[in-house]
Amino acid sequence: MILRGGFILVTFLLSCVAMPCSGQDSDTLLTWYRGFFHDVPTLDPNQRIASAVEKLDLAKSSGDPARIARAMKEVGLVKLTLVRDLDEAMDYFLQALTIEDSLGLRERQTFTYIAIADAFEYVGNHQRSAEYLQKALNLNAETGSVPVFAFILNKLGKVNAALGNIDQAFANYELVLANKERLNRPSLEAEALFNLAILHASQGNYQDALRDHWKALSIWRSLDDKRNEAISLSSIGELYHLMKNDARALANHVAALKIRRGLGDKRELAESYNNIGIIYYFRENYERAIANLELALAAGLESEAKQEISRSYEYLSNAHRKQGDYKRALEYKELHHSILDFIQTEKNERELLEIQNRYEMAQKESQIVKLEYDSQERERELRTQKSIRNFLYALVALILIIVVLILYSYIQKQKHNRHLQVAHNRVQHKNAQLQRLNATKDKFFSIISHDLRGPLNSLTSFSELLINHMDQLTRSEIQSLARDLDLSVKNLYGLLENLLEWSRSQTGTMHFMPEPFDLSALLEENRSLLSQQAQNKRITLLSEAPEGVIVRAHKHSVSTVIRNLISNAIKFTPQGGVIKLNIQIESGEAIVSVADTGVGMDQDAIEKIFRIDAKHTTMGTANEKGTGLGLILCKEFVEKNHGKIWVTSEPGKGSIFYFSLPAHAAAEKPTAKGKVSANY
Repeated sequence: MILRGGFILVTFLLSCVAMPCSGQDSDTLLTWYRGFFHDVPTLDPNQRIASAVEKLDLAKSSGDPARIARAMKEVGLVKLTLVRDLDEAMDYFLQALTIEDSLGLRERQTFTYIAIADAFEYVGNHQRSAEYLQKALNLNAETGSVPVFAFILNKLGKVNAALGNIDQAFANYELVLANKERLNRPSLEAEALFNLAILHASQGNYQDALRDHWKALSIWRSLDDKRNEAISLSSIGELYHLMKNDARALANHVAALKIRRGLGDKRELAESYNNIGIIYYFRENYERAIANLELALAAGLESEAKQEISRSYEYLSNAHRKQGDYKRALEYKELHHSILDFIQTEKNERELLEIQNRYEMAQKESQIVKLEYDSQERERELRTQKSIRNFLYALVALILIIVVLILYSYIQKQKHNRHLQVAHNRVQHKNAQLQRLNATKDKFFSIISHDLRGPLNSLTSFSELLINHMDQLTRSEIQSLARDLDLSVKNLYGLLENLLEWSRSQTGTMHFMPEPFDLSALLEENRSLLSQQAQNKRITLLSEAPEGVIVRAHKHSVSTVIRNLISNAIKFTPQGGVIKLNIQIESGEAIVSVADTGVGMDQDAIEKIFRIDAKHTTMGTANEKGTGLGLILCKEFVEKNHGKIWVTSEPGKGSIFYFSLPAHAAAEKPTAKGKVSANY
C-alpha cells in the first residue's frame, strides 16, 4: 500500500506539471478513437471496411499526409475491432505511425501507440500492450490532455491486472480518480470506479467493490447511459450473490433485465435471464429457474452467445434433475457437453491463431524499432532530397507526358479490342443458352411422351376389355378394373398437374412472392390431405414437427413440394410401413424432412432423381407409376424459394428427403407436438 501511494503521488505531481491544459485536438481524437469500440456488434463489417477504405482513397487523392495517416489508422481500427485481422491492422498502424512521426504529429502518434497496444491485448500479449501504453502515456505528457491521460490509465490498469500487477492496477485507477476535478469526462471516472470495483471483488474486498460499483452506477445514471447502467447493476447482482445475499442479487439482476429489454441486445438479455434463473435455482424455486433459463437459452441461441448457451444448458439440466425429470435433464446435459466441446474447439483454434498472430506481430514490432532509428536519419535524408527534388519534378513531368501519350494510344487500342471481345462473348453465350434450352426441351418432351404413354395405354386396355368382354366379367372383376382405371386416371391427373406447375414456373406466370406463413400448419394440411392414400396401403403417416414454425417463402409452391414428397414416400413404402414428417430450425433455416421405411435407393439413383437430363423412374411397392416430373418440380420450386433439397438413402433401409427454407426473422421458438394420422 505504501508503494502504491508513493507511485500515485509522484505520477500525480508529474501529470500536474506536464499537463497544464487539455488539448482540444486530443479530446476530439479521443472521442473519435472510442467510437470504434462502441456498439461494435451492431455494425456491418463489410460496409464499415468499405467506407474506411473509401476515405483512405480520398485521402490519398488529396495528397495530405496527415489525412492519409488518419485514414490508414481508421482502416486499421476497423479491421482490428470488427474482423480481428490483426496482421493487416498492424500494417496500417505502422504506416500511419511512420507518417505521423515524420510530421511530428504527437497527439495522433499517441493514439497510434494506443491502437498498437490494443492489438497486442487482443492476442493476449499483455506485456507488450503495457509497453506501448506507457509510450502513449509519455507522448501524451508532451501534449497535455487530461482525458487522454485518464483513458490510457484505465487501459493500463486492465493490462496490469491481467499481468498480476494488482498494486500497479490499483494505482492506475486511483490516479484517474485523483484527476477527476480536471478530467471533465464523467464517463472516464465511471470506468475507473467500475474497474476498481472489479479489482476489489477479485481480491475478496466485497464491501469496497460495492462502494465503487454504486458510485459508478450513479454516474452512468446521471449520463443516461442505459447500457453501462445495466452492466453495473448486473455486476452488483453478481457481487451480492457472492456475498450470499440472493434477495438483493435478484433485485439488481431484475433491474438490469428491465433496462436490457428496452435496449434489445440479445446477448446481454441472455446474461440477465441466466443470472436470474441461477439465483432461483439456488433458492430451489425450480419452476421460475427453468422459465428464466429457457428465455436465456432462446436469447443466447439468437445472438450465438455460446457461454450463455452453455450456462443455460447446465442449469436447465440441474433444475430438471432436481424436479425428477431425468429425461429432460439428460437431454440438456448432453447439449451442455456438446456446447462445451464446441467452445473448447473454438478456444483451441483461437489460441493457435493467437500464437500465429503473436509471431507475426513480433515481426512487425521490429519495424517499429527500425522506425525509431529511421526517424533520427530522416532529417538528414530530407535535406539531401530537397536539393534534387526540383530536378526530379522536371524529369518526372517529362516522363509522365511520354507515358500518358503511350498509354492513351494503348488504351484506345484495348478499348476497341474489348468491344469486339464483348460482342463475341455475347454471341457465344447466347448460342450456349440456345443449345441448353434445346436439349432441355427435347428431354422434357421425352419425359412427357414416356409418362403419358403408360396411363393412356392402361386406359385403352381397360376400355377395350370392358367393350369386348363386358358380358363375361363378374361384378368383382369389374370393380377391380374400375379401381385400376381410377388409379391410372389419378396418375394421369397427377402428371398433368405437375406439368401445369412446371409450365407456370418456366414461363414466369407463377410469381414467387415470398410471405410469412406457418410451415407447421401447411405440413399438417398436406398430411391430412394424403392420409387416406396412406391408409389405403396401411401406412402410418405421422408428424413429429413442432408447432408455430414460421418461414418466408411462396406458400403455394412449398405446398406442392410437400405434397409431392409425401406422395413419393407413400408410393415407395410397403404395407405396414411408417412415414415421419418433421421440421428443424438450424442457422436461420427451417429444414423439413420426409422419412419413410420404403425400398430405398442406391447412389446412382440419388444422383439422377433431381435431374431433367437423366430421367429416373421406378415402380412403387403397389406397382404405382410415378409422374416423372415430381422430384424435378420439387427441386425447381425449393431453389426458387432460396432453399436446397437433398436426400439420404440406402437400398432396403428407406429414404429421407430434406429441403430447407429461410426462417422468418420474427418467428418465435416453436413448441414440439407430434401428430399421428393412423396406426396399424
